[in-house]
Amino acid sequence: MTTLAAKLSTHAQAELVELGRAAERASRGRPAPAEVGLKGRSPVAEDEVVVIVLSRHAALVSRVTVKGRALDVRELRRRLAGAEVAVERFVDAHRDVAPPRLARSEAAMLDDAGFVDATTEAGGALERSRIELDILLAESLTLEEAARALAVSTGRLRQRLGPTSRTLYGIKDGRAWRIPKFQFASKGKLVRGIERVLPRLRPDAHPLAVAAWFSTPHQDLVVGDREERVTPRAWLLAGRDPNVVAELAEEV
Repeated sequence: MTTLAAKLSTHAQAELVELGRAAERASRGRPAPAEVGLKGRSPVAEDEVVVIVLSRHAALVSRVTVKGRALDVRELRRRLAGAEVAVERFVDAHRDVAPPRLARSEAAMLDDAGFVDATTEAGGALERSRIELDILLAESLTLEEAARALAVSTGRLRQRLGPTSRTLYGIKDGRAWRIPKFQFASKGKLVRGIERVLPRLRPDAHPLAVAAWFSTPHQDLVVGDREERVTPRAWLLAGRDPNVVAELAEEV
C-alpha cells in the first residue's frame, strides 16, 4: 500500500466534518447506515465508488471503477461493509494479545505435519462471504412481505418452503424465513417455471451459491445465432424450457 501526504484546505476539512454530521443526524435511531444525498458537482464518476476511512491523522482511500454499468445501493453497501470489517479487524488486532512467535524450526515442523497458519487472504474471503450473505438476507423479503406480494397466506408459503416439496426458495435467518428476490419476476408473480427448478437444488447448497448460480451466465444455456450465454433466471424469464435448467440445477 502506498502512503501519500495530502494537505486538506480549511474548506475541504469543513465539508468532511459537515458530511459526517449529516450522516450522523440521518442515522440516529437506525441500525443500518444512513444514505445521504449529495448536491452539487461530484468528483466521483457515475461508475465509481470511493470509500474513505478517516481517522484523526490519516485516511485510507479506495477507488473502484465498474465499467459498463451503473452502481446500485447493494454495491455501495458491500463496499461500506468491507470498510467496516477492516476497521473492526484493526481494533481487534490492537485489543488482543499477540500470540508468541514460533522459532523457525518449530514453524517448519508444524508445516511438515500439515498445520498451516491462517492467512489474512483466507480470513478476507470468509469476511467477504459473510458480508455478501448479510446483504442477500437484508435485501430478501420477509415471509409476510412475500405472502402479500403473491397474494397468498404465510401458511401456504411455508408449505412451499418445505424440504420435500420445495417450490419456493427461502433462507432460514434464525427462526425467520427470508425469501430472495431473484425468484420474483414482477409484483405478484414468480419467475416462470422456477417451481420445477428449485426442487432439484441440493438441500445443503449454500444460499450464496444458489443466488450466484441463478444470476450467472451458464455455458449450457445459449440463445440466438450468436449462441449467447444467458443466466438460468433469464432463460426462465424468456419462457424457455424449465426442464433444461432443472437438470443443470443439480450441479449447485
